[in-house]
Amino acid sequence: MLKINTNLETRTKILIMMCFGILVILLDSPTALICCFFTTLILLFLFKPTFKQYRLMVIFLFLTTWGLIYSQGMFYNIYPRTVLFTIIPAELPIIGEWTGGIRIYREGLYHGIIQSLRFNTTLVLGCYIVWSTQPRDLLLAFGQLRIPGALAFMVTTALHFIPVIANEAATVIRSQRLRGFRYFQLNLFKVFHGAVNSFRPIIAGNIRHASNLGDSVESRGFSPENTSQRTSLRDSQMERLDYCILIILAISMVSVIVLKILYFCYANNIYYGSWLRGVYTFTREIL
Repeated sequence: MLKINTNLETRTKILIMMCFGILVILLDSPTALICCFFTTLILLFLFKPTFKQYRLMVIFLFLTTWGLIYSQGMFYNIYPRTVLFTIIPAELPIIGEWTGGIRIYREGLYHGIIQSLRFNTTLVLGCYIVWSTQPRDLLLAFGQLRIPGALAFMVTTALHFIPVIANEAATVIRSQRLRGFRYFQLNLFKVFHGAVNSFRPIIAGNIRHASNLGDSVESRGFSPENTSQRTSLRDSQMERLDYCILIILAISMVSVIVLKILYFCYANNIYYGSWLRGVYTFTREIL
């Protein structure tokens, strides 16, 4: 049986994220954004994350989706807008008079859904790249893409510190719980005080790790001025699957850009072609 290698080359992953980053900005239709979102989910599922990573992804998606939809629904300030229900009426003493009333708007919920789809698409892609790629492979790919070495080193170092910060935070939280502290309690002052006390060892630990990392790279002769002369013993080659995916994405991105430009010219009375009416309808309804 023919076995297909679904592990993409690191440069392909970076270029996919760049293409999707452009697409989610250009697209406005929920249908198109949902297609982009599910495409990134397919990439993530092909990587076969662990149960812990699945759980973390579900938590991230839930928090970002709920937060964006709720905040946009409440603070949407573009007219026209339709009130679905009122949380705090304007006639309520003190709070109502101070805020002018707090309401949930239908257009705000719709706008929040659009923004959450954009954010979640890049979030899933970012997690896919971080979970499926070693920092050394990212550094090598950045060099092959002619990205300045100092910038590439900063990005890979930041990604390397994400699990370090997570481990530090987990250790501190576990330590606080063993001492009897509870983060969820009615006394907000104690919660705030405990959170501040938790941040101190986390920040101190990361400063220590950063100092050790700085000494390590200096001892190995790293210099931002000499990054263009840096060589690597490892090499990475793009396969047929990588080229096929990038070609499809490039064609899709260029097509969306051309269609958006044509529709922009039509909407702003710059250029109109009767033979492009189908294109205008497709762009307005689908993209």
